[in-house]
Amino acid sequence: MMKFEDISLHWVKRLGFLVEKELAERFKAAGQNVGSVEWAILLLLWRKDGLAPSEIADATIRDRTTITRFLDGMEKKGLVARMQDPSDRRRLQVLLTEKGRGLQAKLVPIAGTLIEAAHSGLSEEEQRILVMLLSKMTQNLLTKETKESNDV
Repeated sequence: MMKFEDISLHWVKRLGFLVEKELAERFKAAGQNVGSVEWAILLLLWRKDGLAPSEIADATIRDRTTITRFLDGMEKKGLVARMQDPSDRRRLQVLLTEKGRGLQAKLVPIAGTLIEAAHSGLSEEEQRILVMLLSKMTQNLLTKETKESNDV
């Protein structure tokens, strides 16, 4: 009989849930009303501002309707603005506002302490191997999804 405690995906899901919950609590305690999906969007835009909503959806592995809903909320909070791409009028760009850019200095250290806590007791080599394995598992599933959607 399969025991859930022996399944790696059980621990991945559990860890993901704990990280989302803890991150939201830490942001809230610091006076920042930012959820985990908004955090993921901000991380993407801090790295490359002006992404299309579809690019954000693909990078976060969420559907476009969900991302649109989150972007609506982030616009209301004054964190992002959607503008027509000057080089392609059919394409929208999501741009950070000054407020959205300013959150980087506040949120990154908070997330950094959570990452440190999660990595506590792991060597650098163990951390490197963990990232490699989780990345490989993710690619396995993404490749399977792509193959299955191409077979239809």
